[in-house]
Amino acid sequence: MDQPADQSLSGTNATLEGRVALVVGASQGIGRAYAAALANAGAKVVGAARTIAGGDMLAMGCDVEREADVIRLIQQCIGNFGQIDILVNVAALYPRLDALSVTTDDWDRSMNVNVRGPYLVLREALPHMIARGSGSVVNITSRSARYTERDHPAHRRLMVYAVTKAALDRLTTWFAEEMRPHGIAINALSPGGVLTDGWRREAPDDYAAAAKAGAKLPLPETVGPALVFLAHQTAQTLTGQILHTDDFGKTWPETGRAFDGPRT
Repeated sequence: MDQPADQSLSGTNATLEGRVALVVGASQGIGRAYAAALANAGAKVVGAARTIAGGDMLAMGCDVEREADVIRLIQQCIGNFGQIDILVNVAALYPRLDALSVTTDDWDRSMNVNVRGPYLVLREALPHMIARGSGSVVNITSRSARYTERDHPAHRRLMVYAVTKAALDRLTTWFAEEMRPHGIAINALSPGGVLTDGWRREAPDDYAAAAKAGAKLPLPETVGPALVFLAHQTAQTLTGQILHTDDFGKTWPETGRAFDGPRT
């Protein structure tokens, strides 16, 4: 695994001034927190989502299920700013369904949003990064892609979501190798069981159980530093890794160990 030249965590404090960051899925929860973290680090942030939210970022509408929306989003970013330096794929569905009750529509929609959506964004954005010879992509993944705790409230009834995130991990490592000659870093980051409004809205009982059982579960605002660090990376420093926020400053970036299984 490639190592950052500077093994400190200074990347979380260094400025991103002059860089344009596109966060896809930025209207609420983790996506909104990531957009705010990048903006606080100095980046000009474009937040894309089905539901547009204003505030400290330029908001653009985009439904990643619609290819035309994705194409238009990237064209608008380039038209307005001339570049995309940082790309964060957050948008995802996480339907809570028993494994044997998943319908074809459930399956297809999750695959379209969670896998095909990030692919379309990468397909449209990467040529612009290639032209500049630099860039950093962070795909937001999940521990559920690697292992399952059946009775854990953060994993309960999330089979389809877990499968899509496993596919996203493979998309990440494949594109990392494809983009290595162009200097572009592509990594996946698992934020962990973050207490978001979306989780509370979609599965209030599971949210309550997680909040009660895991008092240390973070709020979205606490997960930004790891993302900001990755936003600074290149293909020469850190790429092709599946990383976990909980391990930031512990097993990475110092030792360069990717997340490889459950933590106890």
